[in-house]
Amino acid sequence: MECKFPINNKQLSLLIVIHLQRMNKLLVLLLLFSLPLSAQTGIGTTTPINKLQVETAAASPLTSGSGFNGNVRLGATGANQVLDLGLGTTFGWIQSRDKTTYGTNYNLSLNPNGGNVGINKTAPTKTLDVTGDVAVSATLSGGNTATSTIAGFAANLYAPTLTSSAYTLQASDNGKILTFNNATAVTLNVPSLFTGFNCMIIQLGAGQVVFTQSSTTITNRSSFNKTAGTNAIATLVGISASSFIVAGDMSN
Repeated sequence: MECKFPINNKQLSLLIVIHLQRMNKLLVLLLLFSLPLSAQTGIGTTTPINKLQVETAAASPLTSGSGFNGNVRLGATGANQVLDLGLGTTFGWIQSRDKTTYGTNYNLSLNPNGGNVGINKTAPTKTLDVTGDVAVSATLSGGNTATSTIAGFAANLYAPTLTSSAYTLQASDNGKILTFNNATAVTLNVPSLFTGFNCMIIQLGAGQVVFTQSSTTITNRSSFNKTAGTNAIATLVGISASSFIVAGDMSN
């Protein structure tokens, strides 16, 4: 029997090598015991701060292959689905995916049996309770029922900065209420944007807001092309990327 006691400042490791000679064959049995000498355990670090601390090189989640990627993996016996956790250079990530091919992703459920989820708060009172701004780059769908309502939101008023008494609409103006408080007329250039683009225009000053085509088509039922006067409101909607309808308190 051979015993070794390699010791560092975090744990005592005991390696026992037992040689058993039987029937002219050598059987080697390795037994490894770790006896913690402190309250922290480190993997990839010799100076852990927390109870369990795992460190490795920062890396974003891979989208192909099946190699080393992340800090921690949770898996189920006989299943390809795993839950990997890792750290990029400026963010942390959680990815549910196939361990044999990272191009196959799976669903991730939070509180599937109930309970609230909070972002930037410790006592959520709604199914998803967020303190801070929320951005959606795709479709946000409701339930198409009487209980699918939107409440508690203020209108997004925006006063654009004019250049030579003119302003060109931007994609970021979608859904906003643009206010113009000028003493003289304002040219509102409408370029090609996207289907479904919409915004509201309010004329606060004496200067009328003139809707001007910019490689686009703007249609009004009465062939009007400008707001009618102080406190007039008009709405612009894109029925295609380059075709718009404008309606409201308007005139020529």
